[in-house]
Amino acid sequence: MGKREDILNSALKLFLEKGFSSTSIEDITKLAGISKGSFYTYFSSKEELLNEVVSLFLEEVSDQFSQILENKKGKPLELIEAFFDLNLNLAREYASNIFTIVREVSFAPIQTRERLTFSFSRLIEEKLREFITTLKGSCDESDITILLGTVINFWVRFIFGEKVPTTDELSKRVWFGLSYKLT
Repeated sequence: MGKREDILNSALKLFLEKGFSSTSIEDITKLAGISKGSFYTYFSSKEELLNEVVSLFLEEVSDQFSQILENKKGKPLELIEAFFDLNLNLAREYASNIFTIVREVSFAPIQTRERLTFSFSRLIEEKLREFITTLKGSCDESDITILLGTVINFWVRFIFGEKVPTTDELSKRVWFGLSYKLT
């Protein structure tokens, strides 16, 4: 592993443990075992580092999502179920970390916060549009609203320990809702 990866891993660990605001560049470089000068070779600021940490996480999730689309092409109910299974696995594995990162982003400088929020929102919408278009051949804003609202509710219910519908049941309800045409 290179210095850049050491910095990213150290920053993620410290941001999750101590929070963005309470983590100094010195803390990161000490944990990574590098000099402060080496830090600035790779990142111009702690905010840039936070942006990269969040971007890498989103990229990893995006890759998993793309694999679902590739593996289940042409089978809408299987695609939707795999989509909700991915969300369930992400919620199990990362829910507390995501809350921490969201909290920490809210304390980041306004430009960093706005950039991360914009890129995160754009990525989610882009992936949902790609997913829905794969399912039914087209996508409009109502489709995105339905699926995004369902996913957010799914996550909230899971995180707060409420009963979550099975991914099979949820898939069928979403598919029949998305494929319904207003006359």
